[in-house]
Amino acid sequence: MAKLLAADASWEAGNATLQTFGGFGFAREYDVERKFRETRLYQIAPISTNLILSYIGQHVLGMPRSF
Repeated sequence: MAKLLAADASWEAGNATLQTFGGFGFAREYDVERKFRETRLYQIAPISTNLILSYIGQHVLGMPRSF
């Protein structure tokens, strides 16, 4: 749960930063684009957020297995 919440929070922060910087957010001098790419990485590695949601649905909510 902590990884899921942290990945979502970092994605929202990165998205807000990119919106704030506008076109300059993609300029390499500001390092915003690098941080934005890293926030996407948090959602994929080492465990995908979809796997976390599947685990929560199956073990916490008692839903049937989705895969």
